[in-house]
Amino acid sequence: MSQLLPRCILTLFSVVLFSAATAAPTAAQEPDGPSSDTSGFEEIDGTRLAPATLSYDATMKMGGRSRDLSSTQTYARTSTGGANTWTLVNKIETPGGIRTDSLIVDRSSLLPISRHLRGRVEMDLTYTGPSAAGGMEVSGTMKRRGQSRPVSKSLNGSTLAGGVHDVVAFGAMPLGPDFRAALRVFSPQDQSVKRAEFEVTGTETVETPAGSFETYVVDLNVGEGQITGTVHLRKEAPRYYVKWQTEVSAGRGTRTISQTLSSMELKASTDAQ
Repeated sequence: MSQLLPRCILTLFSVVLFSAATAAPTAAQEPDGPSSDTSGFEEIDGTRLAPATLSYDATMKMGGRSRDLSSTQTYARTSTGGANTWTLVNKIETPGGIRTDSLIVDRSSLLPISRHLRGRVEMDLTYTGPSAAGGMEVSGTMKRRGQSRPVSKSLNGSTLAGGVHDVVAFGAMPLGPDFRAALRVFSPQDQSVKRAEFEVTGTETVETPAGSFETYVVDLNVGEGQITGTVHLRKEAPRYYVKWQTEVSAGRGTRTISQTLSSMELKASTDAQ
């Protein structure tokens, strides 16, 4: 199990988990994955987010064994290359060490600008576009066990960056009963694009160590069943998730990942950016 842990941790915040970025390759997909069969990007409004620090208790189960983990997410208003941006940082503490996933996105559209991963796997990616035709480009490097390989891909449409990015983007939409969306998510591991489907199926009061929350219950399906589960998003903006449980299917078996909000600090906006 100890040899499986680093790879499992890479999926902790995909729906990301949950993250399409860590799911196994799907041979049946086109090289650039879904394009015209995705909808919802025009509904994303990044101004619905707010500066925050969120902490989670997590459990990962596989093959009858369980691991307890913890993580902290921060959302900060930043400026990147003269553009207004959000910087989202996931810091995951595991028995094998700390993994940090930093993502910079456009303040309004939430489309990715860059992603930087540090831990057992190191990754630096830059996104450009969308172009006038709607396409994007992603390039950079990924390094694991001393081996470095390039990442380069043309993306035929607006595309998210993986990690918790797709869940954050869905929470920035005008959610309501039966609301649904399908989004494109780039997987750097196999340099493909996967379809992430979300649907609001109801509402529920969720009790957590951070308090009681009225939530939207959201079913998710990433990569045609590679990642499935349920996420609870706050009904009140910003709609960060307070609980989720997902199953990740891969070649070595199925992993079940559960997360519960343990503390939340929403910060008042004092800047004019």
